[in-house]
Amino acid sequence: MKLCPHCETGYHDQLTSCPTHGGMLSEIRELKPGMVIHRTYRIIRKLGQGGMGTVYLAEHQLMEEQRALKFLSSELSQDAAFTGRFRREVRTLRQVRHKNVVDCGDLEQAEDDSLFFAMEFVNGPDLRTFLNKAPQPFDVEMALAITEGIAEGLGAAHAMGMVHRDIKPENILMARVGDVFVPKIADFGIVATKETSNYTQTGSSLLTPFYAAPEQWRGTRAAELDGRTDLYALGGLLFQMLTGEKVFDAENYEGWAYQHQRTEPRAPSSVRPELADWRGLDALVLSLLAKEPANRPANVAEVLRLLSQIHYAPPVITRRTLQTAASSMPAPVPAPEIATVKVSHHVPSWVGAVGVAVLVAAAFAAGGLFRSQPAKPVAQEAPPTMTPQVPQPDSAPSPAVKTPAAPPESKPAKTPKEAPGKTPLVQQLNPAPVNHPNPPTPALSPIEIKDQAEALYDKKSYLEAADLFRRACNRGNATSCNHLGFMYRNGEGVAQDYSRAFALFTKGCDAGSMGACDNLGILYDKGWGVEQDSSHAAVFFSKGCDGGGGNACTNLGILYLEGRGLAKNPAKGKEFLTRGCSLGDSRGCGRLARLH
Repeated sequence: MKLCPHCETGYHDQLTSCPTHGGMLSEIRELKPGMVIHRTYRIIRKLGQGGMGTVYLAEHQLMEEQRALKFLSSELSQDAAFTGRFRREVRTLRQVRHKNVVDCGDLEQAEDDSLFFAMEFVNGPDLRTFLNKAPQPFDVEMALAITEGIAEGLGAAHAMGMVHRDIKPENILMARVGDVFVPKIADFGIVATKETSNYTQTGSSLLTPFYAAPEQWRGTRAAELDGRTDLYALGGLLFQMLTGEKVFDAENYEGWAYQHQRTEPRAPSSVRPELADWRGLDALVLSLLAKEPANRPANVAEVLRLLSQIHYAPPVITRRTLQTAASSMPAPVPAPEIATVKVSHHVPSWVGAVGVAVLVAAAFAAGGLFRSQPAKPVAQEAPPTMTPQVPQPDSAPSPAVKTPAAPPESKPAKTPKEAPGKTPLVQQLNPAPVNHPNPPTPALSPIEIKDQAEALYDKKSYLEAADLFRRACNRGNATSCNHLGFMYRNGEGVAQDYSRAFALFTKGCDAGSMGACDNLGILYDKGWGVEQDSSHAAVFFSKGCDGGGGNACTNLGILYLEGRGLAKNPAKGKEFLTRGCSLGDSRGCGRLARLH
């Protein structure tokens, strides 16, 4: 049997070219289990095959770790265009190092001179299989969390001038990490970089009709595309997760081309009415699906900001509404008993049988983990209006900055038990199979999640702690926002990211964490990720101090003593040092003692 690398259609061995595209057909090669490739990789089994070749599961014999080996077919190895595309995929994957992008190894050559590379083996289904197996309708918070993960992975690529151009469910692998799943972007094989101006133009058979952006249908050259093309496809994915339907439906390329370029997309709530209770959701999807790139979010950072503003706000039921409803009922109906819904903290059973054979679909098709944002709690006082200069994920990377040592005053302190949040959220990736417009009640409160995260942090299990802090922060726990921001600021368990730290500290400060206000002031005072501005730092130190933050009082006192951002005033400095000391900050006590 032979395969067309363009349309992935199988043909008899007697044919040499595809009747549809006229391109050369590829002979499907088979490696047997137990074979050793390059004296390094022992073949375990074939995961699947696609237009460019075959993917096998193999074991690195020295490392005793599993890898996915991606082979280019023998025939295509002789085709300079396809070989260049294959090499470009490897180079691209090696440059992007992010938890939401499939990791890639070196390009190597097998004994028969065929090219292959060993990439990260993702032990989980692709997004399409995941969606098909999940209880329906698909959980809103889960859809938002998956969207955020994909967006963050795209941001890492966009920051390096790379555009994926083929975001679709088959190219999103759901990696199992403990009890949760992390979306990972695969197949950068048709990525467009600024240097690939002469590479294949869009509008060819490489285009995926369900998710391709209007500019791709218009035949815009690869080098002229930017990250907003990927954001259009991301909007299509989010629409499909929320509604179970594709944005458009057509029977041929001409129909798809017309609808993507001329037909206005539907709002998700027009398909699934209860989505109207998620404020900002329709607007985000429609902005991602805008016909013109200029009308879409400018970059991934803007998408993440819009995602963070989406919250569940059910309609208010008034006494009059209840009276009207009661008067229209012919007779009282006894309320049925409703079993308590609990969300499992384990990997959902519906993905257990999926296995890993779906890797090839993402590898070859067409050629703090999950989160959502509940309603923001009311801040104790309005934060000052300002527009910090924060590096964006999809802008050119800034020069490397030396990681600062964590100031002792900025480390989040453990807090007493707080009142649980009231916004219901899903805790894990397995929604209860209950068709109900409201999110199911979580098994753990935000405070309980925060306590678990702190325990893991104390054990230096930073990656797991960060995921739990993220979940608690997303549910409105201000202390968790502060602690997660601290981890991003200092690169503990996560990649150091001042812009993310700034956003988390801002959110925590708005929600009432005085430690977050203090940390926000430190960013301004030090100029970490924002333009150095001690006067802005003083605003946040003052807010933190007024809320009972000893560290913030001490920092404010130091600004007064040194005349940074404030008029030099030793008396004021001493006053705030004294307050910081009385609130338990040892630095304030020490600095105060040196004044006498």
